[in-house]
Amino acid sequence: MLRARPSSPAWSELRPTIPDAAFAEWRHDRDWRAEMKAKRARGEKLDSKIRNTLMRCICGTTFDSWKPGPRATIYAAQAGKVYR
Repeated sequence: MLRARPSSPAWSELRPTIPDAAFAEWRHDRDWRAEMKAKRARGEKLDSKIRNTLMRCICGTTFDSWKPGPRATIYAAQAGKVYR
């Protein structure tokens, strides 16, 4: 793959057409991929593979989905009742 040098005429024509947000998005993606590669190299689980049963209700309460107690706020919210 050929790359244009920042001082080349091709780059000086192309650069003004690329929005700054595109560079920020590219840097964010590059950093995220580097972080995932580092986690794999250390043998860590990725965030999507870590089991977590904590959930957040629309009323803002955090609860464990495996424990039935706090589900009453969810059922009340779904039924249209006033909460919090």
